[in-house]
This record gives sequence, structure tokens and C-alpha cells, in this order.
Amino acid sequence: MKIGLVDVLTSLDLDDVSWHSSPAGTYIAFLESAGVPFTYTVYDPRGGRLPALLDECDAYLITGSLNGAYDEEPWIADLIAFIRRGHDAGKKMVGICFGHQILAHALGGLSEKSEKGWGLGLNSFDITGEKPWMNGCPDRCSLYFSHQDQVVQLPAGAERLGGSEFCENAFFVIGDQVLGIQGHPEFTYEIMHDLLNKPKETASSELLQSARQSLQNGRPDNELFAQWIVNFLNG
Repeated sequence: MKIGLVDVLTSLDLDDVSWHSSPAGTYIAFLESAGVPFTYTVYDPRGGRLPALLDECDAYLITGSLNGAYDEEPWIADLIAFIRRGHDAGKKMVGICFGHQILAHALGGLSEKSEKGWGLGLNSFDITGEKPWMNGCPDRCSLYFSHQDQVVQLPAGAERLGGSEFCENAFFVIGDQVLGIQGHPEFTYEIMHDLLNKPKETASSELLQSARQSLQNGRPDNELFAQWIVNFLNG
């Protein structure tokens, strides 16, 4: 299977973040941890590069970003149009953080900056739905989070698979075609640590300290989510 990695993290300062060679490389290493030999093509929507033909890849994964799905930038409008074309054509699409938000936003839901503020650090959420590709389904999972925006309304036909009081729609699916995850299962401890030490003007020092402390409270369920995503893509 050939995966199109739609990388929208290109504006992030990479100098002091422990990516696996690059943000795109981190996502590839994450998926490869599930032991499935996918091949990958990386696309840069910010640079005007999206697939000319949907069949260039079998499925697509949209990464996190510093932008919001609601931002009025040409590349975001182009990405929304691409998502809608892909959905109409039956392509499988996975979104993580911004990817999760823009999938929901493009397909009839609503993503916006949450009045609840930042979600940061290692956070747990309830698993409220189960699918055949979710081999081993605990009642709760934990992932690293770094977001201000949230999906506040799911698209028609979407099913909520997980969430918390802070982030109600943390994990959703539309049939066997679209999968959205608000958390960052691709983040290592080092990446989350580095990001929590980058300035965040709207996050209080108390919140940042609490988020840093959360990293000592256990490990995220990255391996489980890697297997779930691979199972979902393999169908």
C-alpha cells in the first residue's frame, strides 16, 4: 500500500525539536513501528503540492499543523477541496491533530479555537466505540496532546469513538473511510518535552508546568494507535 503523507508542519521551527529526521519522518517511523511495509510519498500543500491525481496513492494521512482548519489561506482551501474530492472518490484518509480537525471541517463538521484553551501533555480519554480494526479495546487510552483547536461538531455520518470532558470529540470515524485522532500518537517523549519548552504566549506557566509533570505519569498508547491506524488503512 502506498500512503500519501500530507505534511503541513513545514512552518514549524525544527531546530530544537527531536523529530525523527523531520516531521514527515516522524510519522513514517510511527507507522513503520506497526511492522507493515507501506511505501510513502510526501506532499507539501503549503508549497502548492497536492496529488495531481487521487490514485497517486492508496490512502492519505494529514499531519498536525500550526494553522487552524478555519484559516483563510489559499493552501487550506486547496486542501479542503482535495479532502472532499478524495472522500467522494472513496479514498481512505487519516488525520492527526490539525488533520483530524480539517477532515471534520471539510466534510461538514466544525472545528474552532476552543474556549477551554490549550490541551497539553499526556492526557487520557474514554474509548466510547469499538470497530473490528480496534484489536484490543481498552476503556481508556492516553496520548500526548498539543492543541488549542477542537472539533466541536462532527460531520453527518461520523461516529465518535473517544473523548473526554475537555475534548469531547478526540477520536472519530466515518464508515471505513475517514479516521480522525486529536492526540499525537506519533509523538515520542522527547518531542513532547521539547514542544512544552517552546514559548506559548496564551498558555499560563501553571498549565505548562502541569503539562510537563504529566509526562511522568505513564506512557502514551502510541503502539496501540499505530496498529489501529494500520488495521484501518488495510481494511
